[in-house]
Amino acid sequence: MKLSLFLAIFIFFDAKILAEANETLVADYMPFLNGQPWSQIPVVTYVESASNIWIHPSFPKKFPTIQEIHEEDSDFTTVVIQFPDGSTFKTYNKFILGPYLSAVYSGDFNNDGIPDFMMVKPVGGNGLAGEEYIGIFAFSENKDYHFTRINTWELGPQNLVLDPKTKNFRLIHTAFRQGLSVDGQYHSFWVHRVFQWNGVAFQMDKDFSPIWIQYLNRPNHEPTKLLTAELEQKIWSDDLESTIEW
Repeated sequence: MKLSLFLAIFIFFDAKILAEANETLVADYMPFLNGQPWSQIPVVTYVESASNIWIHPSFPKKFPTIQEIHEEDSDFTTVVIQFPDGSTFKTYNKFILGPYLSAVYSGDFNNDGIPDFMMVKPVGGNGLAGEEYIGIFAFSENKDYHFTRINTWELGPQNLVLDPKTKNFRLIHTAFRQGLSVDGQYHSFWVHRVFQWNGVAFQMDKDFSPIWIQYLNRPNHEPTKLLTAELEQKIWSDDLESTIEW
């Protein structure tokens, strides 16, 4: 797809089509950078049409449609990206609460002028467990797409940010941890880690340390002072589900 066509989406649609944050509980605990919210990468929020098909909000006939399907007797689902010229790209997904995606976003994550995609699917559960998501990413590779998936807590445009130095795409991944703190009490924390895309997989950006933010009864964006580096390592290691990809 030509760069001029991709850039056109940012010229002709109105402000309502610009992506709004996928507001969830965890959005109130996103980390700040130097006291301010991170700059977000420009994205387009797809809209859901009939039959669970997600389309571009302004140019549905010029941009691909996205759908998650489930074939009978299959224990997995398939996410399908269908371009107007007939080219199709597919990847598997877990068969959970579905086979329905809850949100789709598009942006140029790898700076090649071709739209990339983040597709969001809730894992399910009640209460706090309702904040767990699967993120399905599709990164353009010339005329192909490279897919990867992540498990995370909360996922929306607020997780797609720009490195202030390079202005390149970064993903803020969120995990949940509980443990003993320096005050002798047990507390809950949202742990945010900054990842970069290396063309094959997400990897930790060594320029940014994990940010531990205490879960309170109010919005909180400040790193906690209740943990030492040793306590953070112990609390993190006590939970074996610490990988970003599966």
